[in-house]
Amino acid sequence: MLRKVMWILAAGLLLFACTVPHTHVHVAGKEDRMIDRLTEYLANEEQLQGAAFAIHIMEEQSGKTIFEKNADQRMRPASNMKLLTAAAVLDEMGQEHRFETIIATDGPVKNGQLNGNLYLIGKGDPSLTYEDIKRLASQLHELGIRKINGNIIADDTYFDQERYSEDTTWKDESAYYGAAISALTVAPDNDYDTGTVKVMVRASSSSGKPEVRVVPETDYVTIQNNAVIVSDTEEAELEVTRTHGSNDIVVSGSIATGKNEQEWVAVWEPTEYVLHLFHDYVEASGIQIEGTTKTAKAPAKRTELLRKESAPLKELLIPFMKLSNNGHAEMFLKHIGSSEKAGNWEDGINQLEHYLDGMQLPKEKMVIRDGSGLSHVNGITARQLTTLLTQVQQESWFHVFKTSLPVAGKAERMVGGTLRNRFVDTELAGKIEAKTGTLTGVSSLSGYMKTKSGERVVFSILLNGMLDEEVGPVIEDKILKIVYEELKSMHTN
Repeated sequence: MLRKVMWILAAGLLLFACTVPHTHVHVAGKEDRMIDRLTEYLANEEQLQGAAFAIHIMEEQSGKTIFEKNADQRMRPASNMKLLTAAAVLDEMGQEHRFETIIATDGPVKNGQLNGNLYLIGKGDPSLTYEDIKRLASQLHELGIRKINGNIIADDTYFDQERYSEDTTWKDESAYYGAAISALTVAPDNDYDTGTVKVMVRASSSSGKPEVRVVPETDYVTIQNNAVIVSDTEEAELEVTRTHGSNDIVVSGSIATGKNEQEWVAVWEPTEYVLHLFHDYVEASGIQIEGTTKTAKAPAKRTELLRKESAPLKELLIPFMKLSNNGHAEMFLKHIGSSEKAGNWEDGINQLEHYLDGMQLPKEKMVIRDGSGLSHVNGITARQLTTLLTQVQQESWFHVFKTSLPVAGKAERMVGGTLRNRFVDTELAGKIEAKTGTLTGVSSLSGYMKTKSGERVVFSILLNGMLDEEVGPVIEDKILKIVYEELKSMHTN
């Protein structure tokens, strides 16, 4: 009888085991080995001696922390701050939102003459290019306008007149990543580095000076060419800078024979830059201008002549996140502030903090000074970033958010972005989707990693106080490789 009962129990257990879905099971002792390997690496990595670092790694599905070190220590996130900004602007504006630029007038158009002022009104389009402005000028001619008996006026009052976030340094002002912010600003190409010109330097001979040209071609900036051509590639070092408070660009140093180099340089006063271009393009289209150019607010009573809409936000998020565009981050931050007054950093940060409060990320536990991460005052923890990355998966726009992240080892710029040269030809290529970050002394990487078993982990690695931030990616990659290797051996079917 007892033997029969035991047989029935054994059969029942077997049947139960067969009906339970297979799941990945942690092998005893394996997780400890991963922790030991990471702990040993972090303790012995020479480049981390004297530096500060914070790491948090968790299983996406269960939410279980599988490794942490200083996870609640506030760190400078660099461009990992853009993860917060991207989530907030998607939540506030919606993935289908489009940004506008408007041409309007306060006078009638009769017999080919516009008897009034012409207004170029910026609504904070971060993707507006000089070619868009040229096209708008041509379209005015297509409307039949041949003469403007008034002024051309640029209206950038959709945002306030603060051009730089409060922690921007004087050295950042001429760099493309520190460009001045305006509701009316243009980029020289489809990387959309708004508020900049592209300086092209070409060394076509073995002696003398290189050729220098600017895109777009404009006399809004002046070029002082002090550079020379040298034969030795290793000795060549070119420098392109803008003199503070002016639009005088100085090209100095040396460039090797046969080489072409380019540098994006931020202009001084982006609204005036757009106005200058627009005036020239209107004249070039065959329209006579009787008045002058200036900046002012357009009157409420006006007639719209033309409207240019951007691509939807879900598409603009690609160059923003893949290429880590600081100008876009600050414009997005100004967009999400109060609708009752001009967009500004204070209101934008308040709205961002309000969004984060709803994501269980209380503002009292972090320091937010801008939308791009350019500030060295920002303070975010690794756990806060992994919490955000976990919470946004419940949002209707999560696919857009995730698609905007750089993908490791993918060569195409608008796929791999700032991760396109990392994990190339390794098992991790294509399995890491994450936001990079770099500042002087700072390197960061936060996002998602797919394991060998197909599961995903959410991670944040923040490195501060480094002697050389360029070593940061090597350390981040090593950490993720250890995690990947150990998780691969940790799971069994």
